[in-house]
Amino acid sequence: MTVDEEHAELDPLIDRRVRATVAGQSMLTTLGVGIYDLAPGRAELELARRADLCQQHGFIHAGAITTLVDSACGFAALTLFPPDRDVLTVDFSLSLVAPASQERFLAVGSVLRNGRTLTTCRGEVFGIAPDGSRKIVALMQATMMAVTTPSG
Repeated sequence: MTVDEEHAELDPLIDRRVRATVAGQSMLTTLGVGIYDLAPGRAELELARRADLCQQHGFIHAGAITTLVDSACGFAALTLFPPDRDVLTVDFSLSLVAPASQERFLAVGSVLRNGRTLTTCRGEVFGIAPDGSRKIVALMQATMMAVTTPSG
């Protein structure tokens, strides 16, 4: 991605498409995931702490963190796909680098390389403190696949 692409505005049609896709995923709506920001090759999703998303030690469960950052990577890729393509995760590697103990979380997915079929992304999850400071809690490298949009 070039510097010009990093600062480009997202096409309104793509923006609406990604927002509709997020709203249509019951997993994301169940978790309470929302869109924080979208740009070409970048998606930022947010999640608020809830007791029902915590594991036995009171941290946000790794499954919720993984879903959040996998989705951010997928939607980052989707912002660069043509309208007749949708996105599926092929592979990812996740490192949980600190307990997810904060009140809010922000997952930032960014495209490292956009190919015709496979797209490589990086994901970062930050815990957000009440003063707005960020602490990294998870890192992901993911491969996304462009697939023909299912009809119906």
